Amino acid sequence: MFSILIPSYNNLDYLKTCINSLKKNSKYDHQIIIHINEGTDGSIQFIKESNLEYTYSENNIGMPKALNKSSLLAKFDYILISHDDFYFCPGWDTEFVNEINIMK
Repeated sequence: MFSILIPSYNNLDYLKTCINSLKKNSKYDHQIIIHINEGTDGSIQFIKESNLEYTYSENNIGMPKALNKSSLLAKFDYILISHDDFYFCPGWDTEFVNEINIMK
């Protein structure tokens, strides 16, 4: 349904919480794309082991470039930008879908 872009800069514990909330509280099957800046906290290993799509930069390239780079992997028409410290509550995606359908 959505391609969700999540840039992360050495924020592994929050990133795990964010991803877990997406998996737990999403009704639809979304594409989760992480951009790892540096990843010296174990983020890159975690993402590889989680089989999530990701892009990577050895240095912190900042949010705009991270989003541009990760957006190249997006496969859905709708792109959602998230921070790595967001928590997605139950029903978050159904609300978005309802609003999109109203606008059509």
